[in-house]
Amino acid sequence: MSQNILIIVVMALAAIILAQVWLKGKGRSGAYRARALMTPNEAEFFGRLVAALPDHYIFPQVAMSALIEAATNDKKIAHSDRLRIAQQRVDYVVCDRYCKVIAVVELDDRTHSANKDQTRDARLKQGGVRTVRFQSKNKPSVDALRTAILPEVAVSQVQQPIAASK
Repeated sequence: MSQNILIIVVMALAAIILAQVWLKGKGRSGAYRARALMTPNEAEFFGRLVAALPDHYIFPQVAMSALIEAATNDKKIAHSDRLRIAQQRVDYVVCDRYCKVIAVVELDDRTHSANKDQTRDARLKQGGVRTVRFQSKNKPSVDALRTAILPEVAVSQVQQPIAASK
């Protein structure tokens, strides 16, 4: 009988110690340090975008989940679809003055995978978001950026002088 009590006391102590270790791990706040929002290359390109689109807002490093969401009512499938984009970010989001998304702009470097990029672009397209891609090693001029991102504006600017001369 005293042996049974001893076993119960030892098991109870072991349970208390395990619970404390487990709770201590749960309460850990972590160790963090500041991280640059953009690389120097991305920051330089951001400056080009701002110069090219002065009447627009440019947001860098936006979570894809802020732009698109699962389109199904099936909770299990929707959860799975959310997980597919949960950790993904786009390089830049271009919005008009009413914060309507005009396009996602991606700056592709050697770390980009064509297959993964196609999948990301297709998901954004399903959500009605156009993706415009540029190569990091061959960045376009400010005018070329404006034309590529806002093709309808470039067309209307070309047509206005012609219409005005009539």
